[in-house]
Amino acid sequence: MNFIKSITKQIYDHLHKHWVKTHFQKFKLFNKRLSYNRMAKLSDVVPGSYKFSAIYCEDKLARRLLEMGFVPNEEVIVIENRGRKGSVMVKIKGSKIALNHRVADKILLKRK
Repeated sequence: MNFIKSITKQIYDHLHKHWVKTHFQKFKLFNKRLSYNRMAKLSDVVPGSYKFSAIYCEDKLARRLLEMGFVPNEEVIVIENRGRKGSVMVKIKGSKIALNHRVADKILLKRK
């Protein structure tokens, strides 16, 4: 029985290691493409003025953000970014909105 457990653990560890390597490689390529196109995630930007570009999330959240004013080419002013654990304060269409980091990570902005 211990032999089966050790083989299973070795297989799991190998697959997990392969998945992590592949996943982070894709993540690095994605961020490289973003910077090449002068784009950035809302969670990574410094305070300043940007143009809204896209959202990549589920339909329910996308609809909610659209209702808040996140439409293509709309000016987004980042007021404050509190880092990985905090929130991001933005001003869009005259309204101030605070977004948590998970939501801000799904919003793409284009640098001016």
